[in-house]
Parts: sequence; C-alpha cells; structure tokens
Amino acid sequence: MLIEQDSAAYAPAFSFYDDNVRLLQAGLEQVLRRTRHLERLSLLSLGVGHRITIRGLLDGLGDRLSEYLIVEGSADIIEMFNREVEPPPHVHVEQAYFEDFDTDRRFDVIEMGFVLEHVLDPALVLRRFAGFLAPEGRLMVAVPNAHSLHRLIGHEAGLLEDVHNLSEADLALGHRRYFDPQSLEALMSECGLEVVGRAGLMLKPFATAQLATLGLTPEVVRAMDEVGFGLPDVCNAVFLEARACL
Repeated sequence: MLIEQDSAAYAPAFSFYDDNVRLLQAGLEQVLRRTRHLERLSLLSLGVGHRITIRGLLDGLGDRLSEYLIVEGSADIIEMFNREVEPPPHVHVEQAYFEDFDTDRRFDVIEMGFVLEHVLDPALVLRRFAGFLAPEGRLMVAVPNAHSLHRLIGHEAGLLEDVHNLSEADLALGHRRYFDPQSLEALMSECGLEVVGRAGLMLKPFATAQLATLGLTPEVVRAMDEVGFGLPDVCNAVFLEARACL
C-alpha cells in the first residue's frame, strides 16, 4: 500500500516534528552500528520518508554500500527524491506498493523503519521482505512503542485510557496501530523471523510539551538517546534486528 498521512505532520511546524527527527536519527545510528562489521553490503529500504535515514545511510556506509534499492509507492515522492538527493548510480528507487513488490535479488540488510504501524497487514509485509534476505541477512525494524515511559506514566496518571490508543498526532501521521516490544516480537516470530538484537529509540519520560519546559541541553538530550539504546522496553520506539529462521 501507499502510506498516507497529512503532509503537514511532516513539516517543521508540526508539534512532534523534532521527535520524529530524533527517532529517525536514533534508528539510523542503530543500523550503522549494526553494519560496521560488513566490508560490503547490499541494502533495501522501505520508503523514502523524510530522507533523513536514506541520506544518513548513504553518508555513513559510503563505499561499503554495493547496492541500494529503495521501494516507494508514490511517483511524486520518487521524483522529489531524485531531484533533492541526486542519487549515485548504485542507488535505485523502484515504484511499488510494499505488498506487491517482488525481486530475485537478495539483500544483506533490509531496513524497515517506521513502516509496520502504517500498513494494513504488517504480517504480509514482514513475510514478503523476509524472503528477500540473503542467507546471513538481517531485517532491521523500528516502530513506535506503546510502552514508552511517557505513555505508561500518562496511563497511570489517568491521562491515557489505554497505552495502545492512537492520538490525533498518530492519526495525522497515518498510524494504524501501536506495537509494544512483546507484540512486535511475537509477530516477527510468527513470520519466521528470529530476533537477534534489540534497542530503544529516544528515551522519553514525559510528554513532548512537558519536556519542552525543562530546557534540556543538547548534551543531555544526546545522553538520553544513548542511554535509551539500552532500554528497548520503555523507549519511545523499539528497534529489532532479526534474521530468517533456519
């Protein structure tokens, strides 16, 4: 499917724009750290998105990136990407819905950041793309976490009826569901994937508006994000690395 969302929700004026950027940067950092040992790799990404992840992967992987395929459903977004990024020859963007995409190629890494909360059938997407992994390939998935510390505290304080409920901001972003670490791992297991690594993305103890009143320095924010990598159960998003079960 083509992921649909309010375009204003991805503009700097959106209340949670900075949160989105932090999440994408944290997810990017995890992919880069988890591929440091690879001298050469082929990579597949689902969606163009903010371009933060794609630009970061191109810069961070550099000459080690032998092939990079990006699957995107929107012709307009592909045109914008080609115009803004001017991708090098080893980067290809293919227009296709995730559910319909097919290829004979196999990839060392498949990056699926903030996709499964949008699609109609997450299991279908996971199974399809797991089939495109090379024998030692890794699937790297990130989704918003219903058990984020700020949501758990909000629920305990009576401000949030159910931690899995979608907010107006979630709906504006085109979210269809919330995962938590347990439900995401269970889904991946059902789809024939074995989780081999976990990380939290963006430690967020309070709501965005509450945090804004604290005047946290960039150094503290960076420290929170680094600490959050080790706390996947309660961060704003959960990152999982998986391989196909043998």
